[in-house]
Amino acid sequence: MKILLLPRGLRWALACAALLPFTRPGLAQRDGASAQGVPLSYEQSALMLGERSDALTGASLGVQAARRQAEALQALAMPRINLDVQALRYQKTVTVSLDALRERAQGAAGNVLGGIAAQGVPGVDSGAVGQVIDQVQAALPTMFRPIPSEISASARQSLLHPTLSTIVPLYTGGAITAAKAAGRSGVDVAEAAGDGVREAQRFALAKAYFAQVLAEQVLAVSRETLAGFEEHLGNARKMQAQGQLSEARVLQVVVARDSAERTVQRSQGQYAAAVQTLEQLLRSEQPVAPTNTLFVLSHPLPPVQDYLGAAEAQHPALRQARAAHETARHGTELAQAAKKPTVFAFGSINLNRRHELLTEPDWIIGVGMRYTLWPQVDRASNEAAAQAREEAAEAATRETWMQIQTGIHQSWQMTEAARREFLSLASSIRSAQESLRVQEISFREGVGTMSELIDARNALAQALTERASAAYKYDLSLASLLLASGQGEQFQDYLLRADEHVTKP
Repeated sequence: MKILLLPRGLRWALACAALLPFTRPGLAQRDGASAQGVPLSYEQSALMLGERSDALTGASLGVQAARRQAEALQALAMPRINLDVQALRYQKTVTVSLDALRERAQGAAGNVLGGIAAQGVPGVDSGAVGQVIDQVQAALPTMFRPIPSEISASARQSLLHPTLSTIVPLYTGGAITAAKAAGRSGVDVAEAAGDGVREAQRFALAKAYFAQVLAEQVLAVSRETLAGFEEHLGNARKMQAQGQLSEARVLQVVVARDSAERTVQRSQGQYAAAVQTLEQLLRSEQPVAPTNTLFVLSHPLPPVQDYLGAAEAQHPALRQARAAHETARHGTELAQAAKKPTVFAFGSINLNRRHELLTEPDWIIGVGMRYTLWPQVDRASNEAAAQAREEAAEAATRETWMQIQTGIHQSWQMTEAARREFLSLASSIRSAQESLRVQEISFREGVGTMSELIDARNALAQALTERASAAYKYDLSLASLLLASGQGEQFQDYLLRADEHVTKP
């Protein structure tokens, strides 16, 4: 005689619930079957998660930072105006050499005297004139000797030196255009990453929300099964007292009842863990009581190509990869711009002309060109590195798309398989219910065995648990499919269109 103590479907459901970790030992004592907590629909839970999720807050701040960074780059092509103010204390010494001046003066005097000697002085004896001139020429060095070889003058001054200057880029080899475009691509990367976080949070909510619903359903089935065995045990003891049933048969029921009781205890612990997981995900101060049930759409999903098309157009990971490729492409443009000269206009004006330096103009304007002849970074290698990063980003985009397609195909197949499994279990439940009813009647009339009755009770529990598990697999696979195709926000629409729901036994 075979006694099925723990149905296979129930074991699968408990294993699914076991994925939700315990946060502290006392959780096993929280019995959520009483439906205590704040009643929340899935839509209400999604709104609460959007308001309280730290992950979503961080993603939003990342997008904000990227936008501010892009805005900061928009003025790169505008003139740059600088105001420089310097407080100066300086000394200026000017030295003028007089040697050349003295020599020229002495030579000029000698020339004048020579001219007089040559022309003579009217009415004066030429010999006397010559003697006088000779004496004067002989005395010239002595006459010019008091003139010093040089003279110096020094000045000290304290002043405030304000200047207003500007530089206007005229040609940068495409560097400014590439930098601004890279900033916009950075915004696209941040927005796509934020959408990816949002999609992941939606999936986490669907998993936690319906895992609690499943755990509650499993707990209800296990309690219903335990109640049935309690009733069987009571009837068996009455029949034993009347001599209609042996002790061995009663012990069979006791073993089955005890096994069902342990299953209830495990289900209570798993349910408490599920409650705690959803509570923490939503940052709720008290347990949450989901109001939506496990659901299934009986009709087949749209073709997988529909989900592939949606993913190609809007999947956050694919958008992020494409934006990262664009950023890398602009990085290559920046590296190429470093190999070209830059042309700029400039101007400067002294705002304190009363105390301007001797070597400084009042104002200045001009056009300049700058080209680095010997850079510290090899420009050819830098460009090659940028091109390699661009090619790597392109390869990453292709790999991302391939992984997305694989995920969509797998999730679509799993969702459809869960749908078919769920629908096929409806007849199994009806058969199990009818079998249990027949076995109960047969046992009371003495034509059925206790083992057959126990097997019928466990078969019904297995069918009910497997049906709930199939619905949970459908919901989780559907959430995964929508996540893989970038349509996580449509999960609520599928929930509202569902025509099959799992209710408590």
